[in-house]
Amino acid sequence: MKEFPQEKYIDLENNPYLLGRISINHVKDDFNAEVDIIHKESHKIFKHVDIVYGQQSLEEALITGVQRLRKFLEDVEKKNQADPTKDHLH
Repeated sequence: MKEFPQEKYIDLENNPYLLGRISINHVKDDFNAEVDIIHKESHKIFKHVDIVYGQQSLEEALITGVQRLRKFLEDVEKKNQADPTKDHLH
């Protein structure tokens, strides 16, 4: 039996100080994933991105969490290209 929560970390290409983190929890028959951007050294949350509820497996929760993180980062990148004078990550 696996222990929960499980955390998976994703390196962010353009920022050596931050990581993506997907925290997966098992609640009754479902799996939930919390999606955050954290500081690499302290692991404190820099930005809470989303929570994914009601996935049928650990793998589905992980995949959906990664997709949400990717969409968030793509949206931030588009906003930065449209107006580079603002910090859109906050």
